[in-house]
Amino acid sequence: MDRSSPQIDVVRRFYDARGDLQVIRSVVAEDARWDIAEGFPRGGVYDGLDRIVGDFFGFLSEFEEFACLGDEFYEDGDHVVVLGRYVGVTTKGAAVSSRFAHFFTLRDGRITRLRQTSDTLPIARALDA
Repeated sequence: MDRSSPQIDVVRRFYDARGDLQVIRSVVAEDARWDIAEGFPRGGVYDGLDRIVGDFFGFLSEFEEFACLGDEFYEDGDHVVVLGRYVGVTTKGAAVSSRFAHFFTLRDGRITRLRQTSDTLPIARALDA
């Protein structure tokens, strides 16, 4: 779906950052909270942008390539829901594709919360390969 709103545009910038910390820091609030599904690499709750970047994003070191691809975007006020796919290749050369749903909350044009759910089994299998 090709939807657009100021809130969706912020979330799209987050996805398009592809690990660029300058862009991520420009769209994610300092007091953000990430709630990542159990079973996902480094799943758990992360409070604050520094913990999100320093602790959670460390899982990317297990991948040669990794991307979050948003397929459908839905907005309701300060909330954006994205249905999409993780795609990547692990450092061991295993390809992976896994569906996700991301539930974002925004405040003043910045992401303050991400609640993530995903099909973690394909990622776990690829990392164990």
